[in-house]
Amino acid sequence: MRAFVLLTASAATCSAWTYPGYAGVNDTSVAVTVNAALRYQTMIGGGCSGAFGIACQQFGSVGLSPENQQEVTQTLFDENIGGLSIVRNDIGSSVNNSNGRVGSILPVCPSTPAGPFNYVWDGNDTCQLQLTQTAKSYNPDLIVYADAWSAPGCMKTVGTDNDGGFICGVWGSNCTADWRQAYADYLVQYVRFYQQEGIDVSYLGAYNEPDFNPITYSSMLSDGFQAVDFLKYLYPTAKAAFPNLNVTCCDATGARQERNILYEVQRAGGQDLFDLATWHNYQSNPERQFNSAGKPNLMTEWADGTGLWNAYWDVTGQLAEGFQWALYMHNAFVNSDTSGYTHWWRAQNTTGDNALIRLQYDEYFVSARLWAFASYFRFARPGSVRIDAQSSVEEVYVSAYVNTNGSVAVPVINAAHFPYDVTVNLAGANVTTATAYLTDNNHNVTAVDKFAINGSKFQASVEPRAMKTFFLQ
Repeated sequence: MRAFVLLTASAATCSAWTYPGYAGVNDTSVAVTVNAALRYQTMIGGGCSGAFGIACQQFGSVGLSPENQQEVTQTLFDENIGGLSIVRNDIGSSVNNSNGRVGSILPVCPSTPAGPFNYVWDGNDTCQLQLTQTAKSYNPDLIVYADAWSAPGCMKTVGTDNDGGFICGVWGSNCTADWRQAYADYLVQYVRFYQQEGIDVSYLGAYNEPDFNPITYSSMLSDGFQAVDFLKYLYPTAKAAFPNLNVTCCDATGARQERNILYEVQRAGGQDLFDLATWHNYQSNPERQFNSAGKPNLMTEWADGTGLWNAYWDVTGQLAEGFQWALYMHNAFVNSDTSGYTHWWRAQNTTGDNALIRLQYDEYFVSARLWAFASYFRFARPGSVRIDAQSSVEEVYVSAYVNTNGSVAVPVINAAHFPYDVTVNLAGANVTTATAYLTDNNHNVTAVDKFAINGSKFQASVEPRAMKTFFLQ
């Protein structure tokens, strides 16, 4: 079941809206300047995860038919629909796959780091392999992030993959044996298994929220100094096996927590032991640049997770609504030079709001959060570069991106409850046509207008509480 409708309409480039309740608003004009000569971060894209066995729900474990399995995956990853480009897979550490756990590729751990290490590949990876393969069929340039929530329990201070603990061998671990090289080899072996399936892993991570111990599921603790103690094993091991593989650090629970870890990493001299700073948005929002030693940063997990399923764009004002997510991403991209944004789960049989798509047996329902992602990432494709964009009005948010083929995406978010007339001044962009795509309570990234650009500027209206992406070619 498709629970969304892609609409098409036409709209004039100037606003004809009247709002008697806003009679005191005499000036609804906005000047937007876009300067392609001022370049910032390279974009990676948007994404989501199927960790903890949730990927299996997308592939029939709760009744979704083969036809709808394909439709859900296409909705997420097709460049002309959801536009997502990243899958974040869980490198399992548990002894089995029960109760949502992801099984380890080392089901029997040796008694010492000397081995032997009898790795086992089941060709399924708790449905994450199938999801990756299917997503790749709709997006051949799919970016795969393989990330571990924990090392296998035998390699940790607590002897189990849950309940936190440290990797044996790092500062403060006080173990009888050093398992750091064994854990590095373990992570790289997971990448090898995916390569055997014809899938290249782009990013490899050893940690998930190392500043938090959830007790009940796979986790492993680390501060920045301890991360360096391990990364000095992982980084050379990963690069020797896969020179183009990027090593991440360190998927902290929030932007502030990530900056704290990165500060300690640099104090310990580890700034050259990772390629990408990764963080979550649970505990704190991005408010300023990351101290990542010039490395790019990527938001790799977040969902509201506190409420019932919310498919709305802008109705209640809750955190899970699409309009709010459009603003979250804008703030990360502009304030923190963040290169991409990854939602928590993809598709889940649930009544909550942890996933972009809600499954109900053989039906599915798409949230407006996905349309917020699509409003950016259908048009600012991986490899695009954010360029300078400024708005003359506080409640109109603008960013801009130039793609490798020279096309330009200019997403504009109007937070006001009345429309604005926008004049966009372009500098350094060689474009001649613009197509406007509208997302609001009645439109899902809908093409509503197409017009020629004469000279270096154009004018258009942006509807209230809406996001309109101008795609310039």
